[in-house]
Amino acid sequence: MHSSLLRSISLSALALVMATGVAFGGSALKNLSTDSIDGAGRNIMRTVDGGLVSTYAVANGDHRDLIFSASLDNGESWNETVVKGVGGVQQAAIDSNFQGSYIAFTEVEDGKTVGKIAFVSAPFANKPDVLVSQAVTPAGVDAQDTFIQASRKGWGNLSAENRETVVYGWQDKNSKSLYVGVSRDGHSFPMARKVVEDVYATSGPAVAIRGNYVIATYQTTNPAFAPADIPASALAGRSYPAWIESMDGGQTWSTPKPLFGLKSADYPMVKVESEPGKYDNLRLAGGTTQPNSPTLNWGSTRQSEAADDSDKTVADATPKVDPSRDPNNGITFVQTSMVSLNADGKIGEVSVVSFKPIKPAGSPWVHVVANNKLSSQAHDVETSIPTVSTSHFQYSALIDTPIRATAYKEFDKGTGSARLVVAVSTDTGMNFTHHISFTAEDLAKQGVDRFDDQAVFSSSQCLFEDRNGDVYLDVIVSQTGDTHYARVPIGVNASQFRAPGRS
Repeated sequence: MHSSLLRSISLSALALVMATGVAFGGSALKNLSTDSIDGAGRNIMRTVDGGLVSTYAVANGDHRDLIFSASLDNGESWNETVVKGVGGVQQAAIDSNFQGSYIAFTEVEDGKTVGKIAFVSAPFANKPDVLVSQAVTPAGVDAQDTFIQASRKGWGNLSAENRETVVYGWQDKNSKSLYVGVSRDGHSFPMARKVVEDVYATSGPAVAIRGNYVIATYQTTNPAFAPADIPASALAGRSYPAWIESMDGGQTWSTPKPLFGLKSADYPMVKVESEPGKYDNLRLAGGTTQPNSPTLNWGSTRQSEAADDSDKTVADATPKVDPSRDPNNGITFVQTSMVSLNADGKIGEVSVVSFKPIKPAGSPWVHVVANNKLSSQAHDVETSIPTVSTSHFQYSALIDTPIRATAYKEFDKGTGSARLVVAVSTDTGMNFTHHISFTAEDLAKQGVDRFDDQAVFSSSQCLFEDRNGDVYLDVIVSQTGDTHYARVPIGVNASQFRAPGRS
């Protein structure tokens, strides 16, 4: 099996790395390097068959190991694999499709940080083999901000051409340029190519792929992407999201464009409670302090997509295109956050979900506020306040349903308390009307200790539905070297939101 697998990988630099499988009980692991999961690149994912895979770096003497973990029992136990021959790991991100699991990571070599790809063809084997590439970032690039996504276009149409393409990307720490690579077969991994040259870029390219469609978003302080009618004093060096797309598998790319627009009126509004029961509308045009924006390409998995109305509300928002009736189409989601502006210049950081049909190229974006209402008067499980610190905005969806969720962390400096907040939509992300929050005490009952201002978390882009239809969000939380897995309920039952006859 090993030799045939190697022959199918056209990149000669790939080497077979024998990994050591180590099972660890419970949900905690020691010595995890927190910065390896601190970013928009996903570190935990549900696979197409319902398993869990995860990746991160672990301190080991004077270097840091790359870890691949897998679970088939909803995180009750994990098979932890140390990828041999890999050291000095900085960041890691993971995704899966029918062919296996893919890890994009950065590793220090000869004083430079390079980007590499690891491939696991049998993620749930007792001792899985891991294929690791040589650097796929060009010589001279000092790589940072790791992202990867694997296309699942073939689900429901296994003969589809380019059904399991893979995209990966990094930023050059020195030039700030963005580099993206696309694997057209999920086995060979070409060198990443420069796709954006922007000395103002503040993050790497958050990438997503579906078949031959590729998109990359990034943050930049470039004045050309900030609303022109916002005073320079209000910008204060904050970043604004920009995006590019490719319709031909990364061969050619569009010109970078602002995600929102060039006027403050292009940005959504947020409600802020100025006094009990009275809300003011403020414009979300103040930029962001967040470094990265998670991006996701999404489509119905069923072969009979032409009869699938689960994303009909997206078509209502952009009536010229109905993505649910085109089996080659889908939806692109971008999770960002923006600061709202008031008379004092700024107030709060608010979660925004943006989405658009993949086709035609350049389709307009729809922007939806996914945050709790902000209140200057109260702080409870239903309401946020403008002075809390918000971070780690991440987006998830449940396959073949209109259920979407965005999760983020809130930390209140005044009280010293932190909580995990999940905003839930049951209409494909058009409205986030259901919010559920988990305090440190709530999370402790889930096995997550000391959730506070130092906690870093990563969530799966795929929500999980149990046999009763109840929906959960898979998260890993790292704190002071320990990491814990938790499966938190989001208060929704999927059976209510499926069309008759759908399962």
